[in-house]
Amino acid sequence: MKKTMFLLMIASIAALSSCNKKNDTSPNSSNGTAANLPLKASQYIDTNYPDASIIYVVAMKNSTAAYIATLNTTEELAFTALGDFLGDGTLYHNGTPGEGDTIHCDSTGCGGGHHGGGHHGGGHHGGGNHGGGHNENVIPVDSLPALIKDYISANYSGYTIRHAEYDSICPEGLVTEVVISVVGLEPVKLYFDAFSNFLMQDNRILFADVSVAAKDYITANYPGYLPCNRATKLTMADNNLQFIIYIHLGQIKKNVRLNDDGTFVCEK
Repeated sequence: MKKTMFLLMIASIAALSSCNKKNDTSPNSSNGTAANLPLKASQYIDTNYPDASIIYVVAMKNSTAAYIATLNTTEELAFTALGDFLGDGTLYHNGTPGEGDTIHCDSTGCGGGHHGGGHHGGGHHGGGNHGGGHNENVIPVDSLPALIKDYISANYSGYTIRHAEYDSICPEGLVTEVVISVVGLEPVKLYFDAFSNFLMQDNRILFADVSVAAKDYITANYPGYLPCNRATKLTMADNNLQFIIYIHLGQIKKNVRLNDDGTFVCEK
């Protein structure tokens, strides 16, 4: 029953249902926003998920994990009370992962804060706005245009639509973002224009995997800025590649979008 209640709560979030935190009576958790996370956990997300937003935080009461943060990419991250990363939050819904699951990995590596290996699908979304809370731009999956659903069915066989929302990105302007996933593979984010035409596919990658030309552009034009561990690879409709690189200088943060050859596209 506890597991069912937790999963229903998460499903409600993804479907744009508003949770009343004051009325939550689950004995296993209490609800909150990004402000409830320890600083170390927030910094971990800022560094390793710079493209994503925290939409919800659950404070666990009877679990190895003290907090589970849900991102707008539908990824769930588990943290200790001190903010140390534990792994995939879905493994902690019932308390403690089973035997054989004691080492868990996310897109940045394995539990304990290691940042190597792998990458998840993510999305360019305001440069990692971790303010949390309800997103009024969310689109119920059953309300997506038929053209978008047909495109996904034809080109991403076996994938399930997990999340969709409107966003405004440079230089395209208003777009529809759709997060899809299939068991055993990483989530993928797709972008469509106002007429439901496919624009690009978005995957989160290691900054080390960005093209040399793009990295050289950042070095030459943003002296003193440091890159986040993660970047975004955009595969355009014509199969050309672009990258979004997340950089910071103190409290100043920028998202720089570049072509594969290092030519500038836009900055946010």
